[in-house]
Amino acid sequence: MTVLQNYRSAQADPHNDSPGPSMRYLAMLGSILLLMLTGVVMALAASNPASVGQDGSAFSEFGKHATHVTLGIIALLFTVGRDYRLWRRIAPLLLAAACLGLVLVLLFGYSSGGSRRWLDLGLFGLQPSEITKLALVVSLASFLDQRRYFLDRIDRVTLPVLASIAVPCVLIAHQQRDLGTAAIIGSIALGMMWAAGVPFRHLGLLLVPSLGAGLFFALAEPFRRGRIIGFFSPAENSLGDGYQVTQGLASLSNGGFRGTGLSAGHAQWGWVPEADTDFVFAVVGEQLGFVGAVAVLILLATIVLTGFRTAQIAPDVFGSLLAAGISVWFFLQIFVNLGGVVGRLPITGVTLPFVSSGGTSLIVNAAAAGLLLNIARQSK
Repeated sequence: MTVLQNYRSAQADPHNDSPGPSMRYLAMLGSILLLMLTGVVMALAASNPASVGQDGSAFSEFGKHATHVTLGIIALLFTVGRDYRLWRRIAPLLLAAACLGLVLVLLFGYSSGGSRRWLDLGLFGLQPSEITKLALVVSLASFLDQRRYFLDRIDRVTLPVLASIAVPCVLIAHQQRDLGTAAIIGSIALGMMWAAGVPFRHLGLLLVPSLGAGLFFALAEPFRRGRIIGFFSPAENSLGDGYQVTQGLASLSNGGFRGTGLSAGHAQWGWVPEADTDFVFAVVGEQLGFVGAVAVLILLATIVLTGFRTAQIAPDVFGSLLAAGISVWFFLQIFVNLGGVVGRLPITGVTLPFVSSGGTSLIVNAAAAGLLLNIARQSK
């Protein structure tokens, strides 16, 4: 049963006026805020002496992350306080602005860590690919709502969606060398189309060429081939391409059941690359132990599950698809990040929502969470 079928069943249920949505809203909001707080603590705990030589202070990264969290909370309050239906009016403009940002990165962007993904705005760097996720979800929810009576028409739904996601995905995967984000954007589109009720045979027409393109991009770049080699044989490449995942697993193992305590592990000494961003969960597992890691997983699962439930009982089809898209987005990002940390997926550089450092990613995730909360608050 698709999300829209569940939505129609929920709207037809005469007993669907329980106080559940208010508890769902509070559970989701509480989980988001607790994860943000955990991220701030982990950013402080992951501060390392290397920052002294780079920025003159061991707490420079912590200060940046605290600023991003503050901006993220402001973004969350902004979107949660406004009717989600207002966003569909600017959906085409939002998607056009996101694509323009991707083009500007191609022309004027700067590189970091071997990838050209950011625009320098003076006070901070902007990553348009993260904004593209939100723009895609809003635009696709509006489009599928408008054409919900033509979902079995490949020329009215499937091909237009393919055309709309192909351009940003190619720009992100090829020009920005960010295959992980491109794969997530394509998977979000597939998830939303499935939720709307697009036939599986049409989804296959999108999935097969997408997998082929993904395989091509994965093997076309030497650094991606290195990550794949490091994924399949991390022990044999523990000082090379498998170094990051090997050190991440060592941190998780070092944490044990109760953890080493805040700032008592080896991550803050620089042994775990990207400890405050891609591999923040390794810091959580080491310093807070199995108990802390499970607590973070429970909070993340609460957001995803309450998001999908919100999609089932949303006030209208647009809200149902919007909630489904945001929930799929969060689930995929969590799955890809944690899979890389525990060595079950190749490392992609995708952040852990609400926990990892990363200005644009954190702020956009918070804005999307605000939309999801607004839908949950209006659901009955």
